[in-house]
Amino acid sequence: MKTLKKKEIVKLNRGGLLVDTSIGYIQVGSPPETIKDTMGFEKGVPLYFCLPKKFFNRNKGISVAEVEFPLYFNFFIRQKKTTLICSKEHKEIFMTVLKEALFGPEEFNINADYDDPSDPTIPNMKKEMDYFRANLEVNSLVDFKVFDKKGKVEIDGCVVEIDKNHDFYISDDEYNYDKLKIPGEIEYKVAFDLGTVPVEPYKPPKFGITCLGPSHGFDPHDNTSGFIIWINQRGIMIDPPVNTTEWLERSNVDSKLLDSVILTHTHADHDAGTFQKILEAGKITIYATKTVMESWLNKYSVLAQIDKKELCDLFNFVPIFIGKKVNILGAWFNFQYSLHSIPTVGFRMTFRDKSFVYTSDHLNQPEVFKQLFENDILNKGRFDQLNNFPWDSDVIYHEAGVPPLHTPISYLNSLNEEIQKKTVVYHISKKDFPEQTNLTLAKFGIANSIDIEVEEGEFGPAFEILDTFSKIEYFRDFTATELKDLVSVVVKEFIPKGSKIIEKGKKGDKFYVILSGSIRIIGAGDQENDQEDHLNVKRLGSYQCFGEVSLLLDTPRTADVFAESDVEALSITRSAFLNLINGTEVEKKLHAIALNRDMDSWESLCETSLFSKLNSSQKTNLELLLRRKELEAGEQ
Repeated sequence: MKTLKKKEIVKLNRGGLLVDTSIGYIQVGSPPETIKDTMGFEKGVPLYFCLPKKFFNRNKGISVAEVEFPLYFNFFIRQKKTTLICSKEHKEIFMTVLKEALFGPEEFNINADYDDPSDPTIPNMKKEMDYFRANLEVNSLVDFKVFDKKGKVEIDGCVVEIDKNHDFYISDDEYNYDKLKIPGEIEYKVAFDLGTVPVEPYKPPKFGITCLGPSHGFDPHDNTSGFIIWINQRGIMIDPPVNTTEWLERSNVDSKLLDSVILTHTHADHDAGTFQKILEAGKITIYATKTVMESWLNKYSVLAQIDKKELCDLFNFVPIFIGKKVNILGAWFNFQYSLHSIPTVGFRMTFRDKSFVYTSDHLNQPEVFKQLFENDILNKGRFDQLNNFPWDSDVIYHEAGVPPLHTPISYLNSLNEEIQKKTVVYHISKKDFPEQTNLTLAKFGIANSIDIEVEEGEFGPAFEILDTFSKIEYFRDFTATELKDLVSVVVKEFIPKGSKIIEKGKKGDKFYVILSGSIRIIGAGDQENDQEDHLNVKRLGSYQCFGEVSLLLDTPRTADVFAESDVEALSITRSAFLNLINGTEVEKKLHAIALNRDMDSWESLCETSLFSKLNSSQKTNLELLLRRKELEAGEQ
């Protein structure tokens, strides 16, 4: 156990500051999962938090005042209230956020989430939420201490003051503190377990699962739960934890392979990473019911102080309807509402000859279903639906935890051996997982990804070509006829690591699209002198293309291109490529980029401070928008 000395201000691993006082620990700022840092201290999770003035870090897309889980822990585990020290304005904001997170939306129309409004399985969501709420109010879990007009709060002889710069000062006679200064600007630090990192860029399976975190928000030893489902070698994230993108990059996974999220509900351990994801590179697609999405918008528009409409403009929202199949990346998803304290969805999906179930947070306990049915909380249709869990699926990812919010691990361990052998359990710490069981504990990391073997259809290669080109901005508007022509001229190539794919000065003969692996484009033509910060060095990965400039402008190659890893690529010969795009919008877009690159547009973007930090994909999209304009000397 870690101890704090008097007047010692500790910087927590994930950000935020901790100081000991006569009333206990006071934490200033609370980035996500700092509870996992403070659980290792002698006095445990603080009961007092000072909320910073800027409680949202837009650069990282995360809250630096994430007090939701400390509140849960202190109340449900320690049976104690948490005190938030803040301004009157911050109190109003956090009352809204906490109401939404703790008890779900106040107003909603659950029937609107169903494809058939008369579906007999539609739950009485208000009754279910009230059952879990058990007469709790926000003030059951938290006290607010609001700064007075002089910027002062006193709690049992400990005085906390705040100045105009929003720095905090603690005075405590018992601890001999005389205005101990604590900075109010909260630094956020990335902290997560990487696991085993592959040397080569990760090549996703046709169908598989990667665990981003197997445990829960109170486990200091493991990452919080979240998953990637790989379908046709592309990924969809399920409730991604915070820092997922950075984790993927460090794990040698191309983030462009993942552009979709399924948001199941709005508890902090499930929704924080989604908000972070939409503020990062690229516009993602979020799948959720209208009720879950509205609840998420209510929470994060207030927390981040962003207008709802402005927030919605940052991502593509695809509403899901219970009872109606939705196709995502070539797989079919059927969603259902789980039994939880707030509206939460789980799903069963099928891909080719296999099926997969994900429960999300869910109380799966037949004896409780019976009790709720007898007390008129569940109707007959909902009762039957909950009892008919799809145990016949090929792979089952089931949560476990402390009831009544979660399924007790003892219930899962009582299931028959056949079901246990195909059930992977998550949202549970290793110490709570039974030793004698046929269940499998979810294992974190790329190295522990599960590859689920599926039947390969006759037209698999054609699907791969069409799917790949659909991810490239220029080709998305191709007509059916043009797509047929495309399939007929594409060739798949394997290029070993270190190979020179294109040589500077030679005539262009092919256009390439990368399926997997990465390539390096060196304008200087000197592989030995490649430096990470060299302006003439460009790296491309999955679903990015190269080689078009020389073909379109009928000029020699302007750079050397090397395979930085083993590369799988689709290629089209020069004549077939030019015939394919002739007279299309693709030709216009590519020609515009080719002209811009002929004028060193890439180098210009790299040298401009405003654009230098953009990734390769973003710079390419920006090149599409650039227009050539020549000015006479002195012309404005």
